[in-house]
This record gives sequence, structure tokens and C-alpha cells, in this order.
Amino acid sequence: MTEPDPTNPTDTALGEVVGNLDAEGDGGQFRAVDAGRVQCLTCRTEFDASLLGSDEVTRLEGASDPSDMVMVVLARCVSCHTDGTLVLGYGPDATVEDAGVVLRMSSRY
Repeated sequence: MTEPDPTNPTDTALGEVVGNLDAEGDGGQFRAVDAGRVQCLTCRTEFDASLLGSDEVTRLEGASDPSDMVMVVLARCVSCHTDGTLVLGYGPDATVEDAGVVLRMSSRY
């Protein structure tokens, strides 16, 4: 079986992607907050998205509605070092918080 191309969106279910990462030991969770910042839901530390330090991103699009665009980012907390997932909307339906994080992540490249 070939590995999926991370630059191309897939029709894989969001729960499957997150479940696979959880099974690999990346069970922490993160969320986007104001001003391009990310919050670790383990220790509640907030940090700039440019510090995520991971280039592992899986983009997903809904099979029935391609505007359902989300990405799953493998993240590590800068404070407690928990590994986990950050699920972000992107594209025209992204929240302001999600878009801010995507923009800050992009500024690393």
C-alpha cells in the first residue's frame, strides 16, 4: 500500500486520521485560539503557531462536499511536551482562529 501524499487532500474520515495518530502515541489535543496562537489542552499553555515544529499535516476534504476542508496537524506542546493533534478548518469556511493559525504556520516556510 502506498503512503498518502500529504500535499493532496483525501477522503479519509477525520476520526480515522486522529485515531491513527492517537494509536501511535500522539493522543494530546490542541486548539486554535486568538491571534495565530495554539492552546495545549493538557496544560492549557498558549503559544504562537509558528512554534509548532511539525511539518506533518494531513489535509481532508469531504467526499460529498469539497468545501468541508480540514487539516490535521501533528503538534507538540512547547511547555509540557505533549504530542497530539490540532484540527483546523482552512479555505473559505475556516474560522478566524483557524485561519490565523494556518497563516502563522505558513510563515515558517
